[in-house]
Amino acid sequence: MDVVAVRRLLGGREQSPQLAPGTRNVVLTDVNGRTTEMAVYTPPGVDGSQAGALVVLHGVGGSGPELLPRFKAFAGLLNMSVLCPTARPVSNRSNRLDLAGLFGSRFDAPSWDLSGPDFPLAAVHWARTNLNAHPDRCVVLGTSMGGVAAWNLGMRYWDRFCAVVPVNGALSLWEAFGTDRRKRALLCNLLKLPTFVVHGSADTLISPRFDRESVDCLRSLDHEALRYVEVPGGEHSLSTIGIEDAASPLFRELVSWLDSQSRRGAVAEIAHRALDARHGRAYWVGVDRLAPHVVAEVRAARLSTSAISVQVSGAHQVNFHLRSDLFKPGRIDVEINGSWEVLDFRPDMARLVRSYRDTADHELMDEQVVELPVRTYLPHLGDTETTGPLERPNHAGELR
Repeated sequence: MDVVAVRRLLGGREQSPQLAPGTRNVVLTDVNGRTTEMAVYTPPGVDGSQAGALVVLHGVGGSGPELLPRFKAFAGLLNMSVLCPTARPVSNRSNRLDLAGLFGSRFDAPSWDLSGPDFPLAAVHWARTNLNAHPDRCVVLGTSMGGVAAWNLGMRYWDRFCAVVPVNGALSLWEAFGTDRRKRALLCNLLKLPTFVVHGSADTLISPRFDRESVDCLRSLDHEALRYVEVPGGEHSLSTIGIEDAASPLFRELVSWLDSQSRRGAVAEIAHRALDARHGRAYWVGVDRLAPHVVAEVRAARLSTSAISVQVSGAHQVNFHLRSDLFKPGRIDVEINGSWEVLDFRPDMARLVRSYRDTADHELMDEQVVELPVRTYLPHLGDTETTGPLERPNHAGELR
């Protein structure tokens, strides 16, 4: 079999098996080898060819097994398995500081890593490889601390999900002291990710002001698939906002909205911002060797099967994740900040299989990764502290 046939086989779903229904607790391992407990529920009667995954993230002091029963009602209505991992202490202290504004000395307790490939992404991978969840039907929902994580995962890894649902969360808790410009610079990444934000109007632990301001910013950028529900009288507790009550209007609205979401994929134009290289990639392009304290940005256009135009700021390297359904093997001309480079695309079967093992996602598979230096360095294109208010990136189109 050639590389094209293998890619089609790995990305195909014609022989998708029926999933065994029921609840189970599993051991989940992240990319760093850390383990945690995850509760999983698969409803009966799942359509295996289109089944999705709803990853739900708990708040401080919670756990996956405790949270799962509150969201099982979504599963059958959405043809999705529900996965609830349990947070663990984050090894990088700078990541824990993201939660210090809310939890004080408790931020050394188990928490979600807001900037790295933590257990939520491992849960998505587990769902794809163990439950055959469709990569185009994966949702991340989080409440409280999990809502903070949902915002940040959606902004950093928007190419992995079909929707994000922050509940009683915040983009950044540091905004209690002023605008978090670095986090807010990433909001542009959400423009192609459907976003449904829920907050209780009477929440005294995390003020709804945080979510109102983020939603207003996204609206100013003309987010095309944005919903915001502020529940009158709703408090921080889930039981006060009705999201888990199958008879509530909010539950029905959210189910109807999620049921219509599917990742579009096959992106011909990409606009992506990054604070560090761990989330520097979006679909087939990424930035690396980021300059310190600068918001890096890449705007890439697939001009044809053998030509790419890229504008990069705040990074010294751009990476191309090539596959032969998007690019023709052989010579590819690449323009980077006005300078032309030539790369030789040679599909590699071993690389294809390895990328599938790592991502289990037909849109993130690649047959060759080419790293090119950014010879004309632009330091501040994506730095909101330098350029002022956010601007909407170039329109991201789709291949037909």
